[in-house]
Amino acid sequence: MQPRCTLARMTGMLFALMLPAAASAYQLDYLFEFGIEHNTNVNLSETDPQGANILEPSFGFNIKQEGSTVQATANGLVQYRDYLTGDFSDDFRGQLAGHLNWTMVPERLNLTVEDYAGVQPINELQPNAPSNQQQTNVFAIGPTLNFRLGPTVRGEAELRYINSYAEKTDEFNSNRLAGAVRAIKDLSETRTISANITDQRVDYIQSNIGQPDYSRYAVFGRYTDKWTKIDLTADLGYSWLHYTDRLDDRDSPLGRATLTWHYSDRSTFGLNAAYQYSDAASDMMIGADIPNIPTNIATGDATTTSEPYLERDLSVNYAYAGDRLGFTVAPYYRKLDYSEADPTQIGLFGAGQNQTGKGALAGITYLLRPLLSTGLTATGENLRYDTIDRTDKTWTIAAFLRQQWTRNWSWHVQLSHYDRNSTAVGQSSHQNVAYFAITYTR
Repeated sequence: MQPRCTLARMTGMLFALMLPAAASAYQLDYLFEFGIEHNTNVNLSETDPQGANILEPSFGFNIKQEGSTVQATANGLVQYRDYLTGDFSDDFRGQLAGHLNWTMVPERLNLTVEDYAGVQPINELQPNAPSNQQQTNVFAIGPTLNFRLGPTVRGEAELRYINSYAEKTDEFNSNRLAGAVRAIKDLSETRTISANITDQRVDYIQSNIGQPDYSRYAVFGRYTDKWTKIDLTADLGYSWLHYTDRLDDRDSPLGRATLTWHYSDRSTFGLNAAYQYSDAASDMMIGADIPNIPTNIATGDATTTSEPYLERDLSVNYAYAGDRLGFTVAPYYRKLDYSEADPTQIGLFGAGQNQTGKGALAGITYLLRPLLSTGLTATGENLRYDTIDRTDKTWTIAAFLRQQWTRNWSWHVQLSHYDRNSTAVGQSSHQNVAYFAITYTR
């Protein structure tokens, strides 16, 4: 895996975040971790598993800047994997979620810069082995104009240039121009309604991939409310897909909802639902932000193509945070229908696979002593590829123990088991991993 492009983009984004903040204070948290892993089946092969011992030094960071002119957040992790045994090449991995807002004219004009880097599969139908991983990056930049339409109505107009890039998969590489116009009415200090018109033009960089350029339009109303214990955002409208070289344009209702209920100081419920047109690059931008320093770089599960799909998504979650005990559970359902986007490409490599996924994530932690904690995490998914009549059932369970030596130094050990049972010949596998690391955190 070639790290140069991703590392250059991450370094450039960090300079963009830090240089405007040089004149004012910003918060920088970071960690250095040195880990060693024993993996019994690195290549995730059903018939010829190859184990390896791997050294994994990594550097993670979290930057926050809250100024009158510049507001910025960024977190990321860079990791080097040195395979001491086995027939695998050493590699770098990088992950970044960065957002910068520069107020050029107060209450009038802002410039936004975003960058999201991660690791995704080359072919989602193949095992998540090192040979089937690639760096991806989504970069966006553009202005937002704010204006007044009345005493309680304000307007927004935004324009974004977006570039999506993957190291190996040309179908993901695209240039985009996105625009939006909004009229927002303040109903109270906590409630707003808005009318929204959005448009995104997607042009593939490679002209020989067999997929037509397209535009995605949407018109919808939005309602937001922020009560003492409940946060709600709901969208309702309609959307269209228009292709450059095809006559069979598509359209669909649009609906989205996000609900967070802080039932008590310790218990929180969440709900997310969506019925909309989307694509992998858009999802990477929406789902990349996390509040803290990442602790690992996980390979995603996106189909690395810019081809659009009709998404039906429903997930709920519950989290409890006690003095010593904490746990979370999050079941979900997701259906991606690429046939709504381009029926001539379904089933081809590099094109999206219609799929239906059902699963759940769960985790529990317990504080044994003030500086010693343990925990257990588990994930399970039943993923059906509808077009090719294939079902993959996967689950992972992991147990960990973490000891905080001092304010800055800690160690942790983790044991995990992964199992994949597929109806496709040769695609089932299992894997055991033992990992030990020493971490310095500031």
